[in-house]
Amino acid sequence: MQGEDTATGRRTFLSAVGGAAATAMAGCTGGDGTPTEDTDVPSATESASTPEGGPQSGGTLRVGFESELTGLDPHQTESVVSWVVVFNVCETLLTFEDGAPAGRLATDWEIGDDGRTYTFTLTEDARFHPPVDRGMTAEDVVYSFERMNQEAAMGADLSAVESVEATGEYEVTFTLAETFAPFFSFLGRVPWVVVPEEAVEEQGGELGDFQEPVGTGPFRLEEHEPGDHLTLAAFDDYRSEDVPLLDTVEITPIPDADSRVAALRAGDVDMVRGVSGSDAATLRDDDETKLSRQRGTEWGQIHINCSEPPWDEPAVRRAVAHAIDRESIVEAAVSGYGQAAWQPYAEDSIWHYDLGDSRRTHDPERAREILDEAGNPLEGETLTIKTNSRYGLMETTADLLVAQLSEAGIDAETETLEWATQLSDFVGGNFGAMAFSVPFKIDPDRHYYGFIHPDGAQYNHYGEDQPDAERMYELLERGRSETDEETRVETYTEFEKLVNKNCPWISVARADGISGLRSNVYGVQPWLLPYTRYWTMWKGE
Repeated sequence: MQGEDTATGRRTFLSAVGGAAATAMAGCTGGDGTPTEDTDVPSATESASTPEGGPQSGGTLRVGFESELTGLDPHQTESVVSWVVVFNVCETLLTFEDGAPAGRLATDWEIGDDGRTYTFTLTEDARFHPPVDRGMTAEDVVYSFERMNQEAAMGADLSAVESVEATGEYEVTFTLAETFAPFFSFLGRVPWVVVPEEAVEEQGGELGDFQEPVGTGPFRLEEHEPGDHLTLAAFDDYRSEDVPLLDTVEITPIPDADSRVAALRAGDVDMVRGVSGSDAATLRDDDETKLSRQRGTEWGQIHINCSEPPWDEPAVRRAVAHAIDRESIVEAAVSGYGQAAWQPYAEDSIWHYDLGDSRRTHDPERAREILDEAGNPLEGETLTIKTNSRYGLMETTADLLVAQLSEAGIDAETETLEWATQLSDFVGGNFGAMAFSVPFKIDPDRHYYGFIHPDGAQYNHYGEDQPDAERMYELLERGRSETDEETRVETYTEFEKLVNKNCPWISVARADGISGLRSNVYGVQPWLLPYTRYWTMWKGE
């Protein structure tokens, strides 16, 4: 039987403080592996191919990752593949189900009348994995959030939090300095997990030392040989009906995309992440494999350091934005499993603003005109676009952009780095421009604030000397403090117009997340974010 897609999608997200919504439809592919129109696929899309007798317990799921893990300390790592591991080992207070906040470690919550006080009732049944092997309490939540709220950790995320207090053995209260509309979407972030102090101290106590995380999740870390493999084992004392069906999950880094697909087809692994669009049809046409596809999990862009010459010149950024042929990049990088994009949110999201004719579309002549009008700031310059060979969207974007810039009379070259090095350069600001991508974020604050605002990470280094900088900062502050949905939409609409005008970054694509599965692997459940829940999965005969 030809492999079926397990289509996953996003449902409307309504936060408890302002109705922040992001919607997208589930996606399917046709029998030839090419994308079809979006259809409203129910979450039980896999049921038709589930064998008689239902889910089976036991066994090992062997997963091929697209890159090495770059650290497992939950409060410091910036790596998506590391987050996948953390998400299965540790737990946040909240998660999302059908697009709405749902309890994970919290069973209930109440928001004060002033919109600044959040009180969470915690489950009394959560236990930390061995060697800690004790119940979790509110004091563990307080410790974890205090650990996050320090330099080099997640302090910028917690800037709105005035205090965190254990107001009971299983009750914790957050008091915010001011109303903060995206607070619930932050609480569901993978790094906002609860960990036990004694396990952290046993491993050294400092950020980065906690490389064998202990949590309360459905899996525990059993073994980690960096560069070789990582093994998760089912936590037998997990508290709910979500006790994993699998005994173990064995994760192996297979950085080369062709090697990952070959390993899956040969039966050496049961699942692989990061399947390219060009390989999707091959896996669909193989009777022994199938696909899991999630719409728009990856936002690809040209990430720019606006303090680094010549990228500090707005005219340079605007010219490059007109040199890019987004459609050709989408076709080459993901074989149509995605779409050209001028912003992270799709047309059916309330956060999407139709830029219309003002969009900076592919127009090499306009790029030349912009540079001429600015006095040729790139004369004698060769632009460098950093990238890596691990992620196809990033590598293809950089390679094609160099060719497209040449059409506009702009000299450019790529610099291909190891993925860990590129990630470090991104965080540290060691770049002029790079082809980059980030996972989809529920709330626009999660995409924009850290890129631009000086109180965030300011990855784009968009300083006060840049056009409209103060206004952009003001809009981001209003987006955080305003809880009325209509006002927030208007706020981010104005912000997107200024992004389009000044190009602190250049959006390229929204790409789908595609995983390959052996035909006897089941239980990939659709949900809002791109982190696989291994505890729902199982293997048949």
